[in-house]
Amino acid sequence: MDALPAPTVAAPPTVEPLPLMPRPLSRRQENYARCVAAGMSYAEAFRQAGCVAGSAGSQSGQIAVMNREPRIRARIAQLRPAADAEAVSTIAERMAWLRMIVNADPEELTRVVRSPCDLCWTDSSIAAAYSAHFAPCEFLEARPALPDPTKPAPDCPHCRGRGIMHVEITPTDELSTAGRALYKSASQDKDGVIKVEMQSKADAAEMLNKLQSAYVTRSLNLNANVAIHAARDADPAAALKLFEAFGS
Repeated sequence: MDALPAPTVAAPPTVEPLPLMPRPLSRRQENYARCVAAGMSYAEAFRQAGCVAGSAGSQSGQIAVMNREPRIRARIAQLRPAADAEAVSTIAERMAWLRMIVNADPEELTRVVRSPCDLCWTDSSIAAAYSAHFAPCEFLEARPALPDPTKPAPDCPHCRGRGIMHVEITPTDELSTAGRALYKSASQDKDGVIKVEMQSKADAAEMLNKLQSAYVTRSLNLNANVAIHAARDADPAAALKLFEAFGS
């Protein structure tokens, strides 16, 4: 009798090794990476992260070790775009706020107004003014205007039309956005006098100029000693080579 064929045994499946997960950063390493990404110097980031060193040399050594750590460097590179975007957004918001202060009208907060005195408009004078306005007249242009009791009367025997000068303060709930930016604080003394303080427009303009300078691209002047041949003696290849030399 023929022998039975030997059973075929399948090879065990190949198991791929799991990739090694990177070791997570410690709390101080994470804080250091965040501080560096936010724009702090290495020394300031070292202190803000809670790291301690016994001497300046020890601190420099520890900073060098952390800066060589690939995980920390990768974390800084990951955090830096978001930190840069947040910094730009913060600067833009501050510039917009300063620009509102510079362009705000101080008269929106307080202004000097002229009001009629107590004797400018009596009941009899108002009645006489209305009677004169509605009295029949030959020419409409000659008819006197209606009285305005909110302004001093020109023929007042007491103030002679000058009225009373006083300061009028706008309630804070009626201020515009620019007025709220210009408004700083208010105080009231024991006599009931209210004093309103405003933001300094000069200081705001100076700070705005400083922030705007952050967006100015500064030019760099370099002195180079190069041999320049006359254009008539240069062929196209030499001219291209000279042009590329200036860009390098």
